[in-house]
Amino acid sequence: MFVGFISNDIVKDIDYIIITDSDIIPLNSNNYVIKNGTHGFIYNAFCCGTFKRREKTYRMFPMCHICLSKQLWRNLVLESTQRKELLHSNLSSLNTILLSNKAPFSFDTISLYTRHEFGQIYDTNMKKGDPAWFMDQIYSSMLLHDYCEKHSNIIIDKFHGPSARLDSGFSPQAWKLEQLKRYDDAHLIHDEIFSSYQYSMFKNLLFYIFNSSLVNDFDLYYKEFLLTLQNKTEVH
Repeated sequence: MFVGFISNDIVKDIDYIIITDSDIIPLNSNNYVIKNGTHGFIYNAFCCGTFKRREKTYRMFPMCHICLSKQLWRNLVLESTQRKELLHSNLSSLNTILLSNKAPFSFDTISLYTRHEFGQIYDTNMKKGDPAWFMDQIYSSMLLHDYCEKHSNIIIDKFHGPSARLDSGFSPQAWKLEQLKRYDDAHLIHDEIFSSYQYSMFKNLLFYIFNSSLVNDFDLYYKEFLLTLQNKTEVH
């Protein structure tokens, strides 16, 4: 949600950025088209119910996939209640820089805002399903809701989906290259993806999305990772 602070040398303000969960990969490009007259979209926007925070009720948006222009991503933060509160607090010179409209895209910037909103939860050891697990989802939902509430001219397309998700628990047959066009997105397995069994299925996904040159690069990284892992195991 802080991608609006990425350097202009990498992404321009008019460019669009899609955020996602690291384990959700888009497959059907037709689902990710920005409609005329809108400022972006939220894919599968109605998946997650609502939550209450700061005496308001918010719709919980998924992290996958939200598409906005880089400038709009930045505006969500710059016009946020959290920034206003931080600007009225006692600040060090470093924090003044982090709260400016030229703040760096850095861990320090993200930490300042997120720790302010979530307090001690931010510094706890996160476990799946606990309050810390949902910080990014809650925070991005709040920023989107609050900004659109102030700017009625901002239209963000919200729609249902996916109708067909390729899941990590499906059989190898489902992950074959010729089957992938049936799905809207893919839900990947985590660490186990580096096993030879899981990687062989994942490689089909890479061939479906990228050209062979990029897939070969991925393959090289994978082999180097296995060698590094093996060397560390032998040292211990």
